[in-house]
Amino acid sequence: MASAGASGTVTVEDQRLYTKIGTLCDKNPKEIHSALYEVCGEQTVDCSAVCDEQTVDCSAVSRWATCFREGRVTINDDQRPGRLKTTDERSVKLVADFLAQDHRTTCKETSQATKISPTSAFRILTNDLQKRKICARWLPHCLTAERKQKRLEIATLLKQRFNVEGQAFLCQIVATDETWVRDFEPELKSQSNEWRSPTSP
Repeated sequence: MASAGASGTVTVEDQRLYTKIGTLCDKNPKEIHSALYEVCGEQTVDCSAVCDEQTVDCSAVSRWATCFREGRVTINDDQRPGRLKTTDERSVKLVADFLAQDHRTTCKETSQATKISPTSAFRILTNDLQKRKICARWLPHCLTAERKQKRLEIATLLKQRFNVEGQAFLCQIVATDETWVRDFEPELKSQSNEWRSPTSP
């Protein structure tokens, strides 16, 4: 059997296309399914626990093979009847206005505030508003002029001590992470994520 890495590159559509080609080459569904299983393993369509001595479950391959023998051309699913997913301008405006108040809001919070389903809220954010959520907290960007000046003073002092004491001074330095400071309460990474447009810096 091929490695899992190889099977991850084969989509359901790829398997249907292989089924179509195999059917045109007069292969039976079991042969096609076995060939797919060698590459896709457990990702094979309609795959159960399959061993060389067990019966191969190839009902999906059989259905598609029958369709291709009867003249079907496309490998895509047929259009199913049902309500089309539409987004009205009012819903988009509600989400956009709420997002303008807080770029760190979640889809659940947006849904509760706008009375729109979480799925629709996510679709509006990503498709209609073209937003993507990124980690927006960068420490250097949060430094004030005073903090920058303080860092410069500390760096200058350390350099002066090194010039006087040499390598012995470096042995006295202990590097720590800022989260070690007891009065510092770090945010979770997810809490600092913000909805941003593709062109946002």
